[in-house]
Amino acid sequence: MILTKNMYIPALRWRQAEYQALLRLASAVKDRVVPFITIPEVEFDFQTRQPKKSVHEHVHPFATRFKAKWNQRPAWVGVHPGIVNEPMGDGRDIHAYVFHGLRAFQAKAIPVIPLDTAPRIVASVRAIVATDGHGVAVEIRLEDLMKSDAGTRISGLAGSIGVALNEVDLVINFGAPNFEPYAAFAGLLIAAMRRLGDLHAFRNFVVIGTAIPESFKDVAKGADQLPRHDWLFYRILLDRMPVGMRQPNYGDFTIVHPEFKAALDMRMINPAGKLVYTNPCAWEVRKGGAFQQNRAQMHDHCASIVASGKFNGASYSNGDDYIAKCAIYEKGPSNLGHWKEVAINHHITHVLDDLATIAAAP
Repeated sequence: MILTKNMYIPALRWRQAEYQALLRLASAVKDRVVPFITIPEVEFDFQTRQPKKSVHEHVHPFATRFKAKWNQRPAWVGVHPGIVNEPMGDGRDIHAYVFHGLRAFQAKAIPVIPLDTAPRIVASVRAIVATDGHGVAVEIRLEDLMKSDAGTRISGLAGSIGVALNEVDLVINFGAPNFEPYAAFAGLLIAAMRRLGDLHAFRNFVVIGTAIPESFKDVAKGADQLPRHDWLFYRILLDRMPVGMRQPNYGDFTIVHPEFKAALDMRMINPAGKLVYTNPCAWEVRKGGAFQQNRAQMHDHCASIVASGKFNGASYSNGDDYIAKCAIYEKGPSNLGHWKEVAINHHITHVLDDLATIAAAP
């Protein structure tokens, strides 16, 4: 799988809102999307004070669900560090178990392995790569990229997996850094990338980051905006890269912070109803009071977005269609998870338009 410059890599935690957002993308949109999927940690039950499921129960449906939601389209698949060392019910590690299931329907799935992976997981991924022949993605964090030995470690890991660099997708995961000032951060990043050697040696080269907040508690009620610093920075990064240096493909965490905790004690919090709507330079946010006490607020949030002059139209995406219908009470206020799905579905579609604009530039 070789990415073209106008393809997009959304990093998803493979919970219901994320995979439903993928499923409901238009076919032409799916053709330009390669998701960077992480099998998340097990959610916690605060009433019983224990995980809601065993690791096996949590992971087992993944391959079947992947087939139903994404089928044979390409994707990267990794495992959250909180569960990666846990065995499945039959004793296999999670990578081996999941890729055995994906192999049953010839999924074009590529294993993701972080730079600091334990040797036994490296051995498992090596066996997967040897069997499937799809190569591997090496994920490197920003703090590791800044170290002088990053290139040596990447090459060493590729050797341990038994692949040449042209079978490696290099994915730099920024997390959620302070992107500002853009020019200074771009300069540091370019210098670190140069130390890796010839970036054209890798099969694909991707950067992923986000400026979405971990919590929206500091976002004003009513109408507010959040700058898309990750996207604005990416444009500056491309402009600052020297001629001949390989430019990375763009990825982000959609509208979900990478450290978002799905397992929150809902007895202790009462999240606000909100709608996050992606525009070229910012996220339009409509935020109200506690969702459970006033679900009907979502009709007003949707109507506000539709009337803002920044709405892309009901036909733009499945998410936009729902927003338009909710604004006129043709759809109900649903639940918080569905509004995350709506926002992600729109966001993915919008980012592809952003990338098309860059690709069309002289």
